[in-house]
Amino acid sequence: MERYVAMLRTDIDDKDITEWALNEIGSDINVKFIADTDELDQLAVSSGNPSLILLNDTGAAHVGYERLTQLKLNPAYNHIPVILLGEISTDEYIRECYRAGANSFIIKPSTIAEAKKKISLFFDYWLKVAAL
Repeated sequence: MERYVAMLRTDIDDKDITEWALNEIGSDINVKFIADTDELDQLAVSSGNPSLILLNDTGAAHVGYERLTQLKLNPAYNHIPVILLGEISTDEYIRECYRAGANSFIIKPSTIAEAKKKISLFFDYWLKVAAL
């Protein structure tokens, strides 16, 4: 099975910025942009489980937290690192996400240059340094 990263609940801007940054840094990381956990289930059947799950968290009504909780309670995915990519959030909300099993919480950058730097550092750590 191929190794890939699943980016869940991605809006078009996040998808475009991520693809651009990966292209800029010359990365060959396979990122699959998916809408929901049903699509993740389908992808897992055809391609195997992802190495890493990135969960877009807009902060709206704790949807990211709820999705994180669902993933961590699911035996098919609970061993996979889940990283939340959030809008500006409160310290308490970020702590709640860690208590629920988040492996990292990253505040989305506000500039293109910062996005490129964070994306590069992020993938370097998770796919080159950390054992998955």
